[in-house]
Amino acid sequence: MNLSVVVSSAGESGSIGVLRLSGELDIATSGTLRQSLDALRDEGRENLVLDLSGVTFCDSTGLGTVATHARWVMGVGGSLVVCGLRPDVEAVFAISGLSTVLPTANSLDHAVELAAAGSSPN
Repeated sequence: MNLSVVVSSAGESGSIGVLRLSGELDIATSGTLRQSLDALRDEGRENLVLDLSGVTFCDSTGLGTVATHARWVMGVGGSLVVCGLRPDVEAVFAISGLSTVLPTANSLDHAVELAAAGSSPN
């Protein structure tokens, strides 16, 4: 399966990077997400939203990609907020403990608000 990543901006003056993912986030596709996250990091984007509402599957490699970038974002004082978790993907985030580290939101609008405020984890 493929992974589609659509990158856009939100928030005041477009300062928040929004990544909308569709497909499976796994060992075969995590490089696609990593490239998009690296490009935003190179642009200096420190506040990000990952909209995972289109993600139908996530494995440990996908989680690792998210966690690695989350460590960088938090290390520079930014925020990474996740929204749109489907029940199966939400369970993977919960089991891994990643949902206790990253703030989550039920909607994209709320996720953008949290990212703009530099929200701390749940």
